[in-house]
Amino acid sequence: MKPSNGDIRADGRRFDGTTWRKTGINHHMSTDGLVYYKRKHRTIDSYIQQGGSLDKIVFNSVKAQDYNELVRRLYESGESGDVYAIVNPAWPEWVKVGKAMDAQNRCHSYQTSSPFRDYEIIATVYSDNYSRKETEMHQIFEHFAKERRNEWFNIDRVTAIKLFNYQAKEILNAA
Repeated sequence: MKPSNGDIRADGRRFDGTTWRKTGINHHMSTDGLVYYKRKHRTIDSYIQQGGSLDKIVFNSVKAQDYNELVRRLYESGESGDVYAIVNPAWPEWVKVGKAMDAQNRCHSYQTSSPFRDYEIIATVYSDNYSRKETEMHQIFEHFAKERRNEWFNIDRVTAIKLFNYQAKEILNAA
Protein backbone atom coordinates (compact mmCIF):
# COMPACT_ATOMS: atom_id res chain seq x y z
CA MET A 1 0.00 0.00 0.00
CA LYS A 2 1.36 3.41 -1.00
CA PRO A 3 1.88 5.79 1.95
CA SER A 4 -0.12 9.01 2.19
CA ASN A 5 1.34 12.44 2.77
CA GLY A 6 1.95 12.80 6.53
CA ASP A 7 2.08 9.06 7.37
CA ILE A 8 4.60 8.19 10.10
CA ARG A 9 6.61 4.94 10.18
CA ALA A 10 7.65 2.99 13.28
CA ASP A 11 11.15 4.54 13.11
CA GLY A 12 9.63 8.05 13.40
CA ARG A 13 10.13 9.12 9.79
CA ARG A 14 7.26 10.96 8.12
CA PHE A 15 6.24 10.70 4.46
CA ASP A 16 6.17 14.15 2.81
CA GLY A 17 4.52 12.96 -0.40
CA THR A 18 7.84 12.12 -2.05
CA THR A 19 10.16 10.53 0.48
CA TRP A 20 10.41 9.46 4.12
CA ARG A 21 12.05 12.19 6.26
CA LYS A 22 13.08 12.61 9.87
CA THR A 23 10.51 14.58 11.82
CA GLY A 24 11.56 17.75 13.53
CA ILE A 25 14.19 18.63 10.95
CA ASN A 26 15.06 22.25 10.40
CA HIS A 27 13.87 24.22 7.40
CA HIS A 28 16.49 25.89 5.23
CA MET A 29 16.33 29.55 4.22
CA SER A 30 17.89 30.77 1.00
CA THR A 31 19.74 34.06 0.62
CA ASP A 32 16.57 35.38 -1.06
CA GLY A 33 14.77 35.06 2.27
CA LEU A 34 12.64 32.08 1.22
CA VAL A 35 12.18 29.05 3.47
CA TYR A 36 12.00 25.57 1.92
CA TYR A 37 9.01 23.96 3.65
CA LYS A 38 6.48 21.33 2.54
CA ARG A 39 8.19 20.85 -0.81
CA LYS A 40 8.24 24.49 -1.91
CA HIS A 41 9.98 27.80 -1.21
CA ARG A 42 7.85 30.16 0.88
CA THR A 43 8.08 33.65 2.29
CA ILE A 44 8.46 33.82 6.06
CA ASP A 45 4.82 34.90 6.43
CA SER A 46 3.63 31.96 4.33
CA TYR A 47 5.96 29.61 6.23
CA ILE A 48 4.47 30.64 9.57
CA GLN A 49 0.88 30.48 8.23
CA GLN A 50 1.55 26.90 7.04
CA GLY A 51 2.63 25.87 10.55
CA GLY A 52 6.37 26.59 10.43
CA SER A 53 8.29 27.85 13.44
CA LEU A 54 10.98 30.56 13.42
CA ASP A 55 13.23 28.54 15.73
CA LYS A 56 13.37 25.77 13.08
CA ILE A 57 14.90 27.98 10.35
CA VAL A 58 18.48 27.20 9.35
CA PHE A 59 20.39 29.59 7.12
CA ASN A 60 22.28 28.06 4.21
CA SER A 61 24.71 30.96 4.16
CA VAL A 62 27.92 31.22 6.14
CA LYS A 63 29.08 34.74 5.16
CA ALA A 64 28.23 37.82 7.19
CA GLN A 65 27.39 39.86 4.06
CA ASP A 66 24.84 37.19 3.05
CA TYR A 67 23.11 37.59 6.41
CA ASN A 68 23.14 41.36 5.97
CA GLU A 69 21.61 40.98 2.50
CA LEU A 70 18.94 38.63 3.88
CA VAL A 71 18.04 41.06 6.64
CA ARG A 72 17.89 43.94 4.12
CA ARG A 73 15.58 41.95 1.83
CA LEU A 74 13.32 40.93 4.69
CA TYR A 75 13.22 44.52 5.94
CA GLU A 76 12.33 45.86 2.51
CA SER A 77 9.75 43.16 1.77
CA GLY A 78 7.21 44.68 4.15
CA GLU A 79 4.42 46.82 2.76
CA SER A 80 3.61 48.98 5.76
CA GLY A 81 5.67 51.91 6.95
CA ASP A 82 6.09 55.66 6.92
CA VAL A 83 5.96 58.17 4.12
CA TYR A 84 7.98 61.16 5.28
CA ALA A 85 9.02 64.68 4.36
CA ILE A 86 12.53 65.80 5.26
CA VAL A 87 14.30 69.11 4.83
CA ASN A 88 17.83 70.45 5.09
CA PRO A 89 18.76 74.11 5.73
CA ALA A 90 21.30 73.92 2.89
CA TRP A 91 18.32 73.78 0.49
CA PRO A 92 15.62 75.82 2.28
CA GLU A 93 12.98 75.66 -0.46
CA TRP A 94 13.27 71.91 -1.09
CA VAL A 95 11.43 69.05 0.59
CA LYS A 96 12.13 65.36 0.02
CA VAL A 97 9.20 62.96 0.09
CA GLY A 98 10.27 59.36 0.67
CA LYS A 99 9.26 56.08 2.25
CA ALA A 100 10.77 53.84 4.90
CA MET A 101 9.70 51.18 7.34
CA ASP A 102 10.74 53.68 10.02
CA ALA A 103 11.16 57.37 9.12
CA GLN A 104 13.38 58.17 12.12
CA ASN A 105 15.74 55.35 11.21
CA ARG A 106 15.86 56.57 7.59
CA CYS A 107 16.62 60.12 8.71
CA HIS A 108 19.55 58.82 10.78
CA SER A 109 21.02 57.28 7.63
CA TYR A 110 20.79 60.68 5.92
CA GLN A 111 22.57 62.27 8.89
CA THR A 112 25.62 60.07 8.35
CA SER A 113 26.16 61.63 4.92
CA SER A 114 25.76 65.20 6.22
CA PRO A 115 28.71 66.73 8.10
CA PHE A 116 26.31 69.04 9.97
CA ARG A 117 23.73 66.34 10.83
CA ASP A 118 21.05 68.83 9.91
CA TYR A 119 18.33 66.84 8.12
CA GLU A 120 14.98 67.19 9.83
CA ILE A 121 11.73 65.26 9.45
CA ILE A 122 8.88 67.75 9.21
CA ALA A 123 6.01 65.32 8.61
CA THR A 124 5.18 61.63 8.44
CA VAL A 125 2.15 59.55 7.66
CA TYR A 126 1.88 55.82 8.32
CA SER A 127 0.39 53.58 5.64
CA ASP A 128 -0.38 49.87 5.27
CA ASN A 129 1.03 50.17 1.72
CA TYR A 130 3.74 52.78 1.91
CA SER A 131 4.88 52.33 -1.71
CA ARG A 132 1.43 53.23 -3.00
CA LYS A 133 1.12 56.12 -0.51
CA GLU A 134 4.54 57.50 -1.52
CA THR A 135 3.52 57.49 -5.21
CA GLU A 136 0.27 59.22 -4.25
CA MET A 137 2.15 61.86 -2.23
CA HIS A 138 4.56 62.46 -5.11
CA GLN A 139 1.60 63.15 -7.41
CA ILE A 140 0.06 65.54 -4.88
CA PHE A 141 3.35 67.35 -4.28
CA GLU A 142 4.00 67.64 -8.01
CA HIS A 143 0.72 69.54 -8.33
CA PHE A 144 1.70 72.09 -5.65
CA ALA A 145 5.48 72.31 -6.18
CA LYS A 146 7.25 74.84 -8.37
CA GLU A 147 9.72 72.18 -9.50
CA ARG A 148 10.50 68.49 -8.98
CA ARG A 149 13.83 66.67 -9.02
CA ASN A 150 13.23 62.96 -8.40
CA GLU A 151 11.94 62.82 -4.80
CA TRP A 152 12.81 66.46 -4.02
CA PHE A 153 10.15 69.13 -4.46
CA ASN A 154 10.55 72.92 -4.53
CA ILE A 155 7.71 73.70 -2.12
CA ASP A 156 7.46 75.66 1.11
CA ARG A 157 7.49 73.72 4.37
CA VAL A 158 4.11 74.91 5.58
CA THR A 159 2.38 73.64 2.44
CA ALA A 160 4.24 70.31 2.71
CA ILE A 161 3.12 69.87 6.33
CA LYS A 162 -0.47 70.76 5.44
CA LEU A 163 -0.48 68.16 2.64
CA PHE A 164 0.77 65.49 5.05
CA ASN A 165 -1.77 66.49 7.71
CA TYR A 166 -4.56 66.26 5.13
CA GLN A 167 -3.41 62.73 4.15
CA ALA A 168 -3.27 61.69 7.81
CA LYS A 169 -6.89 62.86 8.29
CA GLU A 170 -7.95 60.96 5.14
CA ILE A 171 -6.40 57.75 6.49
CA LEU A 172 -8.08 58.19 9.87
CA ASN A 173 -11.46 58.86 8.26
CA ALA A 174 -11.13 55.74 6.08
CA ALA A 175 -10.43 53.54 9.13
